[in-house]
Amino acid sequence: MGDEQLSMFQAAQLKWLKRQVDNLQDEKGRKDPRPGIERELWSAMEELDDYVEQLKQIGIVIEHRRRSWAGG
Repeated sequence: MGDEQLSMFQAAQLKWLKRQVDNLQDEKGRKDPRPGIERELWSAMEELDDYVEQLKQIGIVIEHRRRSWAGG
């Protein structure tokens, strides 16, 4: 195990999860975000954190500010 590479599926999943967090953070910062956006953002950040943790458990190291979201 060690510093392994992401498979195409893992890379796509990680990219999608990061994009979800980014999009929800952008929406939260708008003048009129939809109701429940903070809950959705928290959920998306948790899902990303959990996925990164799963990757670490199989030897894939990802640079990620785990559970220390700036402004979140």
